[in-house]
Amino acid sequence: MSMTPYIVSLIKLSTENQVPILEAFKLSGVPTSTYYRAVKGAELKHTTAEKVEDAIYSLQKTSTSNGQLAENS
Repeated sequence: MSMTPYIVSLIKLSTENQVPILEAFKLSGVPTSTYYRAVKGAELKHTTAEKVEDAIYSLQKTSTSNGQLAENS
């Protein structure tokens, strides 16, 4: 049984939440070079993945809030 790499889970989560993965990396303070290394096969640390995951949810909430504001205008 193999575990899914963190980067695969993060890309899936960002896609489901309609959040650009690179924006999540930037917001989290994790260098985008870490994203590119992970895509090429380097493993992310658990703490790094958590930071990006938090950023995805934060961006998703911001996006949802902005969409609601636009609808109410």
